Amino acid sequence: MQPFMFIQYHRRPVVKAAMFFAVIAALILAGCGGGGTSATTQPPSQPGSSQPSTTQVQVNLGDSPADQLVAFSMTINSMSMTKSAGGTVQVVSAPMSIEMTHLMGTMQPLGMVAVPQGTYNSATMSIGSTVVSYMDPVSRTMKQKTMNGPFTATMNFNPAITVGTSPMALNMDMNMGMSVSIDGSGNVTFTPSVTCSTGAMGSGNGLDPEHGGMQHVVGSVSSTSTGSFSMSTMMGAQTLTFQVNSSTVFQGGLSGMGMMGSGMIVNVDAVMQSDGTMLAKTVRRMADSGGMMAGGLINAVTGSPATQLTLVAQNGMGSGMMQSVLANTVTVNVGTSTAYQLDQDDVSLSGLPFTPVFDASHIYAGQRVDVDSSGAFSPGSGMGGMGGGMMAGTVTANEVELAQQGFYGTVTNYSASGSTATFTLLIPLDSAFTTLTSATTITVYQQSDTYLIGTTAIANGNTLHVRGLLFYDGGVWKLVSGRIMMP
Repeated sequence: MQPFMFIQYHRRPVVKAAMFFAVIAALILAGCGGGGTSATTQPPSQPGSSQPSTTQVQVNLGDSPADQLVAFSMTINSMSMTKSAGGTVQVVSAPMSIEMTHLMGTMQPLGMVAVPQGTYNSATMSIGSTVVSYMDPVSRTMKQKTMNGPFTATMNFNPAITVGTSPMALNMDMNMGMSVSIDGSGNVTFTPSVTCSTGAMGSGNGLDPEHGGMQHVVGSVSSTSTGSFSMSTMMGAQTLTFQVNSSTVFQGGLSGMGMMGSGMIVNVDAVMQSDGTMLAKTVRRMADSGGMMAGGLINAVTGSPATQLTLVAQNGMGSGMMQSVLANTVTVNVGTSTAYQLDQDDVSLSGLPFTPVFDASHIYAGQRVDVDSSGAFSPGSGMGGMGGGMMAGTVTANEVELAQQGFYGTVTNYSASGSTATFTLLIPLDSAFTTLTSATTITVYQQSDTYLIGTTAIANGNTLHVRGLLFYDGGVWKLVSGRIMMP
């Protein structure tokens, strides 16, 4: 994967954020002629038609791990995109929200869209507000900063973006650690640092999102047909369609697509095919219609075994969930009937020198989880007591799943043995994780199938991004990695 472009901004902080997200959403919906809760893409042109040909582009958004941040959400009100040959396309006409920090150390698809072939040189957009939630290392509580709009910004692409004839992935990685600065008085400044790259379809490790794969995409089933289904997500204005075949694995009580009903919440892993369509590799039911899921970082646990969690919402879907919940705290009630699971997609737990345990007696502030419920999210209001920030509401969990999360830091004590290795990751002293746990190091386990990005070898002194499952064992934080990236 070769660098595609580097974007630098020269406007005030909130406008800079607007400019970054304008690129993403413009590419997601370019050529749609509208926005809002769904996208309608243009079909390929027919002989004799003046309509431009289109190419399938998977637009991905990633976030390098940040220090104090636990959530970052933005509302985009409208935007348009300008082609180098002239003319504009209105691509968003209704507000949509995006949350960044759940993408730490990975890429998430924002859309598979038929983009009119050609060259694009600028985008213009208007944003309503940005919410930054962060841990204050002094008070050891979560605080928030809201930057109100509307703001208008125009961004010039340098170099221009060219959409050719072959399906492709367009990857945008925003380094939140370099982009957001918070001083001792709580003043938040935002100077986005964004790098972009393109990825050829089908290369990488199959499900690698940088090359057309999709991992852990959560949505609500909107329709099914012979050999395919569509679903919508809470974040972004998009509908994703997936093909299924005899190799598709159905989980969570599903035996096939015939059991998938409208409103069911599912988690999908998929790969891009040569024609630009997406083939679902796994489909897992999270909740039936009327239920919900919420994902986020735990910042408080009550009881041992746990009876209640407080988490900062970074994702969500289903009954009662709204975009306004993002970056706010959610109270999760757990009980003896609550099931505990691990998100082991692309993370191998075999051959470890410790036994990874995650249950009601082994769940901690600092871990990231997805919570599933058969009931609706119950909205609330007011300040969150133990968790800090604005309390968004309450959910009673049927299942709590340990989700993968990202960190960055400096490698020490690297030791390899065959195809596996361990090292100590020194993390920033002002990081949200350190504030929550008082820990300054994490022991990282590199397995034989850990996917290395940007490097083939790790050495002491390297600064790395790691992503995987985090456990607390014997007084030590231990992360089993699925991905390790050289920034």
